[in-house]
Amino acid sequence: MKRTALLAVAAFLLAAGSATAAPTAIKGVVVAKHARKGTVVLATGRKGLGVTVRIATGKVRLGDRVKMVATRLHDGTMRGSHLRVLSHVTKTKLRAVVVKRLAHSLRVASGHSLLTIHTSRRALASHHDSGMQQGDIGEFEVEIGHDGLAEDGVTAVSPSGTVQIEGRLVSVSPLVVSIEGLPIEITVPSEMTLPPLTPGDEVELVVQAGTGNTFTLVSIQSGDNEDENEVEAKGTVTDSTTSSITIDTGDATLTFAAPAGVTLPVLPAGTSVEARGVTINGVLTLTRLRTDDGGDG
Repeated sequence: MKRTALLAVAAFLLAAGSATAAPTAIKGVVVAKHARKGTVVLATGRKGLGVTVRIATGKVRLGDRVKMVATRLHDGTMRGSHLRVLSHVTKTKLRAVVVKRLAHSLRVASGHSLLTIHTSRRALASHHDSGMQQGDIGEFEVEIGHDGLAEDGVTAVSPSGTVQIEGRLVSVSPLVVSIEGLPIEITVPSEMTLPPLTPGDEVELVVQAGTGNTFTLVSIQSGDNEDENEVEAKGTVTDSTTSSITIDTGDATLTFAAPAGVTLPVLPAGTSVEARGVTINGVLTLTRLRTDDGGDG
């Protein structure tokens, strides 16, 4: 029950922390930095909603209260620019779901990222910890130090909504993904064709939580298709068929092939679109297509 509850409650974090696709000004406190990924995690608003932002991590330190302009990306993270450090704090609030409980810390998920909140033996046995277990959502009061986050209290929160997760593929059929060691089985809709997958792959998924702790796949991407293999294009359609689409970005003309088993919609020339693709066996293959009216497929 706890294993499936993990996704159900994490859905609440995604729904609460979602942003529009248009550039917007955001403020928050830096609670985590991932130099390898080129991301920082901000705790934003009065409830400490987590937001993962792609920006140069060397510009900030843990505890910096920052302001920037950011645009939401297709994977739910944001790309930031025009960053400005407003102040520095040593305490803040962070809303997160407990992924794993360890002897002296909690692994939590917030804003499409995993973070560690340190706890002492005394805190684990006190009213501060409130018995938080895997799958529970809390609004954590955290102290920010050079070695990361330390819990200073938590309030339980009720769950709702859909979620994006990362994990390691256990099996393809049935589709089972291990999230921090917890195997979760996910239903694949009959009309969906999975990309080439191998057990052991790191994958990113968006799933829909249903009644009875069931989960249905919305989209999946293998970790092998990350940044260096990924192509994004924004421009106008110059040619469109059911098997490929060609886009003029102004700087280049790119042709994306349809994934195996997928029939593309035929779009009129001149339609403004945003596309994302990865190279599979030497062919630039479409993974996401969005028109300027917000349509997504």
